[in-house]
Amino acid sequence: MSALPTDFNDLAAAQGLAAVSEQLEPVIQGVADWPAPILTAAEPAPLTADLLPAWLGRYVGALAEATQTPATMSALFALSVVSACVQRRYVVAPLGADAGYTEPATFWSLSVAASGSRKSAIVDALARPLAAWEKRAGDRMRRAISVHNSRQTVIEATIARLKTQAGKTDDPNERERLRQQIENEEHAKADRMFPPRVFIGDTTVERLQSVLVEQGSRMAVLSDEGGLFNTISGSYGGGAGPALDVLLQGHSGGSVRVERGGRHAYIDRAALTLGLMLQPDLLNDAAGSNRFRASGLMARFAYALPGQVVGGRNVRAYKPVPADLRTEYEREVDALLGDPMEGPHLPPHQLPLADDAREAWLDYAQEIENALGPDGELAAIADWGAKLAGMAARIALLFELVTSGPCAELVCLDSTQRAIALCRLLVPHAKAAFRLLAADEADRDADAVLAWVVRSGVRGEFKQADAHFAMRSRFTKKERLVAALQRLQANGCVRHELRKNEKARPSAVWHVNPRLFLQ
Repeated sequence: MSALPTDFNDLAAAQGLAAVSEQLEPVIQGVADWPAPILTAAEPAPLTADLLPAWLGRYVGALAEATQTPATMSALFALSVVSACVQRRYVVAPLGADAGYTEPATFWSLSVAASGSRKSAIVDALARPLAAWEKRAGDRMRRAISVHNSRQTVIEATIARLKTQAGKTDDPNERERLRQQIENEEHAKADRMFPPRVFIGDTTVERLQSVLVEQGSRMAVLSDEGGLFNTISGSYGGGAGPALDVLLQGHSGGSVRVERGGRHAYIDRAALTLGLMLQPDLLNDAAGSNRFRASGLMARFAYALPGQVVGGRNVRAYKPVPADLRTEYEREVDALLGDPMEGPHLPPHQLPLADDAREAWLDYAQEIENALGPDGELAAIADWGAKLAGMAARIALLFELVTSGPCAELVCLDSTQRAIALCRLLVPHAKAAFRLLAADEADRDADAVLAWVVRSGVRGEFKQADAHFAMRSRFTKKERLVAALQRLQANGCVRHELRKNEKARPSAVWHVNPRLFLQ
């Protein structure tokens, strides 16, 4: 007995093209009458844990399983944690050590997930080793900090006393003697020491400037709250308040000079890592203005949109991260953080790309450049795409440090290829994020309706009344649902029909574009 056909080639060979046509006809029927739908809500491909190398990928995979969350939520945040460990101490030279072009180890990530998605649990699990390192380093340096700062307090008090004496004396010789003593004390002054810190959570731009000065020009903001975003959008978007220089320069490794209202901040080679997890509505509210995007701030993030998280978890299931993986993660993070006594003041280690890695990176950089053209894949997000090659180099550096440890000497091909693979997947996430930034209520409602159509298996048509009942918790008023359906109709996803009923009011029926299921 001959085997049954398993694909259209087998079917054509066994029964002829007519049989293939017969199978395809139900699918093709009616498709020609529909335009290609604009699927603005297409969910980006997931970011899996195996995209990350070595111990980092193992821990992210175990954490995703333990929290019943997609690895997409934690993968980029984990990279921000690694960046917080090594920033200002390492740079990558994509074109070689003598080319004069470097990218810092600073990395910005922004994961978008709804409330209740266990963002806090992920942030705590990934940032816990940093907090433990801070405590150990603070305990180790407590006495040295106390001795140093007490000396500065005595010097400041001495200067104040000498100034008072100099102001009261009428003897020129005595005044000169006091002046020289003040000068000597001023020469003996030094900046105050502060306990080492790797990251902070909720903060303001003004406080961030101060912390950067205190911590040798490097700091990370790792948070699942929107405090920093609200501060920035509220001040910058309104045209007042602190400038964004400290953030922008912190990403590029530039210098910051602030002179405002008696507040002075001088930060050389600033290094600022951001790892943020925000709710979709907060992101839309905080960054929806054109001026906010025009600053270039949003183009510096790597975005992750994990899709729906809440609603499909097993509340009875609990599987903690295995102790050996947790211990390995803590040990490796601690090794990357290094010795707190060295501090970030030393010149950075420069890691060039290996020859084959450089060729792979240049090929990808050219691919990006071509995609930035008017009809290219990145044309709609050209501000973000223009920074993608640099982001790939930064990720390759972080991957190499994860793989080879703090003694790495160059970035190998494997780390570069891994970084490029991740960056390719980040493109659809960035497109979805930028659409979210500009979306209005009707856009988001249309996405919800389209998701219901796909989830409920609707084919052909559905009644508006059925859709309203199924999504009644979201659409309390019919007018809001109609606005969403009209947006879908404008995008070529559905068509409206007012169908007559015998001895009854007409029914609003919406036909579904069959091309939606051929994507």
